[in-house]
Amino acid sequence: MNLFPYNKFYLQFLQGYSNIVINSSLKGKRFKNCTLRKMQVFTQKRNPITGSTEWDVQHEDYDYHQEIARSAFADMLHDTERNKKYYRALQLAIEKMQSAGKKANVLDIGTGTGLLSIMAAKCGADSIVACEAFKPMAECCLKILECNGVADKIKVIPKRSTDITVGENGDMKEKANILVTEVFDTELIGEGALSTFHHAHQYLLEEDCIVVPDSAVIYAQVVECPTLQKWNKLNDLADEDLDIVLRTPKKMKDCAGSAAVHDIQLSQLPRNTFRELSEQIPIFYYDWSGKTPIDFKKTVQQEFKVLATGKAQIVFMWWELNMDTEGRIVLSCAPWWSHPNADICSERPQDTIPWRDHWMQAVYYLPQEVSLQKDKEVKLISCQDEYSLWFYLEDENTKHKHYKRPVCDCGVHMILSRTHVSYLNDGRRSKRFLSHLREEMGRDAVVLDLNGSSLLGLAAAKFGAKHVFILEDMNLNIGILNDYIKENSIENVTIIPEVSEDILKEVTNVTCDPNFSTAVFPWENLKVAYLLHKYRSKLCETVSIIPDGCEFWAMPVEFQDLHKIRIPLGVCEGIDMSVFDGLVEGSRVISDTEIEAQPLWEYPCKSRGLPRKLLEIDLQDLKPTVATDGANQIMDVETEGVQPINGFVLWASWKVGGKSISSGPTEWPTVGERVTWDPHTRQAVKILKKSINVSSEDTWSYQVACDLEKGQFNVNLDLVGSSF
Repeated sequence: MNLFPYNKFYLQFLQGYSNIVINSSLKGKRFKNCTLRKMQVFTQKRNPITGSTEWDVQHEDYDYHQEIARSAFADMLHDTERNKKYYRALQLAIEKMQSAGKKANVLDIGTGTGLLSIMAAKCGADSIVACEAFKPMAECCLKILECNGVADKIKVIPKRSTDITVGENGDMKEKANILVTEVFDTELIGEGALSTFHHAHQYLLEEDCIVVPDSAVIYAQVVECPTLQKWNKLNDLADEDLDIVLRTPKKMKDCAGSAAVHDIQLSQLPRNTFRELSEQIPIFYYDWSGKTPIDFKKTVQQEFKVLATGKAQIVFMWWELNMDTEGRIVLSCAPWWSHPNADICSERPQDTIPWRDHWMQAVYYLPQEVSLQKDKEVKLISCQDEYSLWFYLEDENTKHKHYKRPVCDCGVHMILSRTHVSYLNDGRRSKRFLSHLREEMGRDAVVLDLNGSSLLGLAAAKFGAKHVFILEDMNLNIGILNDYIKENSIENVTIIPEVSEDILKEVTNVTCDPNFSTAVFPWENLKVAYLLHKYRSKLCETVSIIPDGCEFWAMPVEFQDLHKIRIPLGVCEGIDMSVFDGLVEGSRVISDTEIEAQPLWEYPCKSRGLPRKLLEIDLQDLKPTVATDGANQIMDVETEGVQPINGFVLWASWKVGGKSISSGPTEWPTVGERVTWDPHTRQAVKILKKSINVSSEDTWSYQVACDLEKGQFNVNLDLVGSSF
């Protein structure tokens, strides 16, 4: 058996870092070291499987490279619609200024790669000043300008725009009369757009300037959506007969929740999962041109007629930019059912609008649900501060004394991610666990629950266990558990920060919902296996364990759009971006893993090969180390021709009572068809540098190693062949 990548990893470690000499003085949580061969740093990171803090050897500029690798520049530059509309609006602005007999003096705030400045140069601007505060990107920008032959036409200032000075001895000799900038996020104003435009008009721009974009409008739509509400409020826990096992504490039901935006690919939300209670409502208008003052804080009240009877739970939000002064060039971030360019007659209209991951749509959860009747007049209250938005709803029965930002007072919205809340609300999964748990419970059962961020231990107590010990040391999780204990009058539960030998000797049943609130990747839920391995020798041989085991599966896929967040740009709107590609790729090699976690229900893909089991772990018969490797044929031999592959997906499937519960596909994938993914977990994704056409003769390889002694998991997935 090949123990890759452990043997290889340790060999590399010994060969590469054997000459490390550690400085005796430590600063904060990281320290540099002197080596005879290369400079390195030790960084601290938390192992989500063991829960311990570990030292990791990294490149001395690790933070620098990580910031570059995880920047969203490439995603934006793959947005063809954005690029073209900025290009055209810049061209019109420069022509308009020059036709009025003036020089076109352009200021580009937050230039990044310099793309917009190069566009301005190609459109004939008389002078161009570009500012970029992120030093690595400013340096990259200079190289890109040189590569594209415009370095002499563009002055790069490595500062924030708010630090730029104007005057004879300033950064800019004179004020600009054209501003081009892209300082927007999903909430439009979350990156400080209001202060950026306000300062620019006060200090950096002439009064009669042209701004690209000229203005923006934010739209809101009130909806009922029980599916998304599962990401916000914990429901009562019910069994297969729909009998309530655990009631959700009243303080959690009444909690106003969090005002934090939930950014989402809203077009991928099935149309039948929500009911529109209002039309799209324009709530805020922003004049970037400087003709009207910018409000840093405002509240708008608007009445609307209710479209259908239902419960108002959520506000959908998106925005659009008017790129030119006449409003002829409009860039919309609307979901497909409200998008001006959507082909609603298409089989999948969501595929007919521009895709972007840097500007998604926003979901805001109303502080309280409000029951609405069709055709009634209701008031939507939209609130904005300098960086964010929040919403209230009022009818004749609901009045608010104030419209302050909602704040969580129940703990759930502070400690649990939205994905984890939705997981706990997944009735299909919880009913399977509860059914098997009930079968295993007896009056003399002493239960050890290894996951205090779930409710299985409390359910075991309700099912009649003699006593339940819940392993949990996070105060907020403990607070949530105690609220459930009080609400459901549970007495036979003890929450413990660690497990003693005396407790282990008593335990007859171990249970663990294999989804920890701290887990991001599928294998991080192997914390259950790590803990079982740690305690197994102290447990009785006949102990009952839920779940039974775990399998890891992988599959080659073709992403419809997700690959755009990682693949190289090459040439963008006729501009050579190879320098940027090299910078990002080099930084990723240093600072990022090849595999990342993504909620694939938001990102369509097609199966390009049958799922293959990579590794199986039996929780009833744990081995300290498990490792496998191998190669799989990509397609069936009957398949003819070639098909494109641009990535791999890996997921876990947990066995409960002999049946599998998948955290990956909800239905067995069909090669060549779209995959339906579990929406309550994230899957592990590897994106290839380019799309590769493969045939039935090609294969893909895997190498997996799991070490329960150290709480480590390593995986490698790749295509095999000389042409790859």
